Amino acid sequence: MNGDVVLPTIYGRERESGRMVMPLREWLGLEGHQPMSPALEDCLCHLAVTTTSYERASEVAEKFGISTDDSQIQRVVQRIGERALAQEERRVSAAFDPKGNREVAREAEEELRGEGAFSMVLMLDGTMLRTRGVEWGLKPASAGGERVAWHELKAGLVIRIPESQLSVKRPKVKKYYVADAGGPEAIGRKLYAEALRRGLERAKRVCVIADGAVWIWRLAEEHFPGSVETLDFYHASEHLWAMARALFKEDEEAAKAWVAPLRSTLRYGGGVELLPLLEKLLEAPERKLNVEQGQALNREVAYFRNHKDRLDYPGAKRQGMPLGSGSMESACSQIQGRFKRTGQFWSKPGERNLLALEIAWRNEDWDELWTQCA
Repeated sequence: MNGDVVLPTIYGRERESGRMVMPLREWLGLEGHQPMSPALEDCLCHLAVTTTSYERASEVAEKFGISTDDSQIQRVVQRIGERALAQEERRVSAAFDPKGNREVAREAEEELRGEGAFSMVLMLDGTMLRTRGVEWGLKPASAGGERVAWHELKAGLVIRIPESQLSVKRPKVKKYYVADAGGPEAIGRKLYAEALRRGLERAKRVCVIADGAVWIWRLAEEHFPGSVETLDFYHASEHLWAMARALFKEDEEAAKAWVAPLRSTLRYGGGVELLPLLEKLLEAPERKLNVEQGQALNREVAYFRNHKDRLDYPGAKRQGMPLGSGSMESACSQIQGRFKRTGQFWSKPGERNLLALEIAWRNEDWDELWTQCA
């Protein structure tokens, strides 16, 4: 870009309504006193989402001839982020309205017309983000105060795996994201709404994979009854390690030798073969356990009993389903990569609005944010 571009245009008072209009501004999708076009808003919001900070976004924009700064980009993100939130809320409301629910399912069926059978995998987890505390900016620096506040961001994944890819080591899948800083109910509604619009009712099988958090399995029961539930294999293995370390204290080699065959039994035999071995461990008279060891073993065996119906790893393997929620862990790390960098402390609206744009970008819903301006 070199210099200013001047576009002569006409304007005047509309006869029917009596309001002042400028046809070119309306054709460009500009609102009253809006300083930039939807195309420029699109560009700046995209930079805000895909770079590491507002400062870096402004640097890239300047490189391509767009005169802006980080504060202007931030203002645009807040405004368009509110639009993305409203778009998301409309979809969730539609999914839980009887008439809207049928329409969402019909649109999903239409979109997937011509595609083959697929399975759907759902994952949930949480990650910690930081916002500005109630005493952010408190002076002097030596004064004690709540400058930083931590909160949990709950996130979820909807993964569509074509049946033709189930036997492939690295299948080509479609992933869709949801996130919410509220309670379990909010993320549960979002996950169901996203799953519905991505073909939940057409899926050949539905599998929920997560760690042992009680709130996750309650949501699975509420929103996805009849789904196959699988406890993340890594988390299950960690509980075996907790038993090993309780038994062998600081002898890491002995703990490793003890846990290896049990971990193999869990993976290839599932809970059906593992639980009897753990029960025998508790009953073995020859092993003298102190109080601490006894409590640890009882606690961990109870954990496996509670999840006994979620330990069918051989069955999951036969069906081509993942054994763990690594994709969810990766998604959380990616979100943290944008929202938890050194020196970043968000306001709640600032985090919420940028996150809404991040989700729209990841879910390929980005262009819809500007369709009303077309």
